[in-house]
Order: sequence, then C-alpha cells, then structure tokens
Amino acid sequence: MAWWMIPWGLLAGIILTLLFLGSMNWKPLADCGQQTSPPYSLYSPPGGCFTIDEGYPVRFLSSEPSIEQNPGASSRDAGVSGVPVISKGGLAEDWLIWSMVSYLVLYIASAALRAGRQRGRAPLQIGAAIPPSPERREK
Repeated sequence: MAWWMIPWGLLAGIILTLLFLGSMNWKPLADCGQQTSPPYSLYSPPGGCFTIDEGYPVRFLSSEPSIEQNPGASSRDAGVSGVPVISKGGLAEDWLIWSMVSYLVLYIASAALRAGRQRGRAPLQIGAAIPPSPERREK
C-alpha cells in the first residue's frame, strides 16, 4: 500500500459525493403545514408537501418547506420558502462510501501498474554473468 492512496481516496470520495448531489428524488413530508392565523390552525396545501432529497447512495441533503401568510391577507399572497437540511451523519456516510470505492480503485490500478512493469522487464537469468564453458562454445 502506498501512502498517497489514502489522501487521494478521500479527495476523490468528496468529489464523487458532490457530483452525486445531482441525483435527486421526491420525498413526501408529514406535518408540513404552518400555523398561519391567531387560532393557529394547521394549514396544509392541497396535495400535501414534498421536497427533494439529494445525494447517492445516501440521501443527505433536502429542504423543509414552509408557508408564510400575513394575518388578514389572501392565500394568493402566501410565501413559500425552504430551509436546507443537511444530515451530517448521512454526509459522512456518503463520503466514507465513495472514499472506500475510490481507494479500492486506486489500489487495484496501482497493483495492475506494478504487475505490468514487472512483466515488461527481462526475466532474471541466474548465472548470466558467468561465461559459457568451452564445451558450450563449440556447439
């Protein structure tokens, strides 16, 4: 094992983790309504609430939508926003998975390159420096 494989595996792991943020999936949310007016009744939009989960294989980035409305204003003036939610454990797990995959690829590639270099060399001949005996010269 070469010393350089560990930091390069970690770097490749974080790069792959960030690249796979493009892998998205819809996730339904429970109890996503907001308490909007003084009786503070829970308001949930028709069709429920959904958010996007991002990351692969571990989904660690999503958002929690919120609906805001000023008292006395019409529902057309309601504001919808989202707060990003990052699961630190999920991020660490995703990074660890991709780092291990990257390390394994680097290890296999390094071993294959070493084996290819050794095959390219001439085989070691024992006694190559010893001149042939006179009987062999005559043949």
